[in-house]
Amino acid sequence: MVVENPIEYRKLQVTGGSTFIVSLPKNWIKSNNLGPSDVVSVEQLPSGEVQISPHEVKETKRMVEIDLRKYPPNTLYDCLIGAYVSGADTLIVRNKDGLSSKERRLVRRFLRDTRGMEISDDQVDALTIVSLLNPNELPLQVSLNRMYLLVTSLVEDALAVLEGEDVDLLSDYDDRERQIDARRLLISRQVAMILQNHQVEREIGLNRYGAMEHSVMAHYFERMGDHANTLARLVMEGSGVMKFSLDEAPLSFLPTWLSALRDIVRNMYSKDIRVLSDGKLKLEEVINQLSQHEEMLMATNKQRTTLLIEFRISEIARRLCGYSIDMTETLINMLLAARTDTIVKEA
Repeated sequence: MVVENPIEYRKLQVTGGSTFIVSLPKNWIKSNNLGPSDVVSVEQLPSGEVQISPHEVKETKRMVEIDLRKYPPNTLYDCLIGAYVSGADTLIVRNKDGLSSKERRLVRRFLRDTRGMEISDDQVDALTIVSLLNPNELPLQVSLNRMYLLVTSLVEDALAVLEGEDVDLLSDYDDRERQIDARRLLISRQVAMILQNHQVEREIGLNRYGAMEHSVMAHYFERMGDHANTLARLVMEGSGVMKFSLDEAPLSFLPTWLSALRDIVRNMYSKDIRVLSDGKLKLEEVINQLSQHEEMLMATNKQRTTLLIEFRISEIARRLCGYSIDMTETLINMLLAARTDTIVKEA
């Protein structure tokens, strides 16, 4: 259980006639090995609060130990992901009876699905996993851009195969989805570390509100990746059988989605609300037309298998547009947050 530090109230004092000072808690001074003449940083936060930190911040490490005898069966992978996302630097997996081959396989899966984690100590009854990646080494924007490229490449390659390109173009579609998921987990980890440590926040150069918004966008890309993966799988499995025209609904709407998402992502940091608004309107119109197309399908007498696949593709296109609209709204939120001024009312 986490125990919150009690709030202490101290009076401001005036020294030299014009300088205001306040005493600092003795326990905090001791825990940070501070003394007379040591330097601290004083930072005014956007919220109006003042944050005081040691000038030379001690490096701290977070460790999680997973004793498999104390956890329900089949939860090892979820526990590892949870510890990773929470920002733990060292993960110890322990089983007094010895780690089984299944448990070791789950650890290998965890290493494959995350970034910067490696085994540093391997024993019969315990594994130690450590992080080799500093949170500020990979900017969140880079990970978001990578997720965008992976998502769009899946859809573009699926359309290319339907146009006659070799089906091998999609042979790695599952691997691409894993990369998308890994980037989302990394962003979640970095955001957790930003929320817990102001030094990480400063090093990454992103405030807490911005970090949370980046996490939301990573979630949208992950969901788009799931649907893009489904489209790629349908094309792979139906290679040579699927006979849908790229000039007709629902496939004809995917290039519109690709174009709108490209404009939205390019505008992610240029902050032009008109681009975001135009992209949102285009995508909303696509969703309306897809809904009309699906209503028309209900009245057709197409073969059941063909009809089912067409419905699934239409749903994929609608979901892709829907998550892209959610992303534009998140970016508009970020834009307005950056333009919001703080006004302090006089007592």
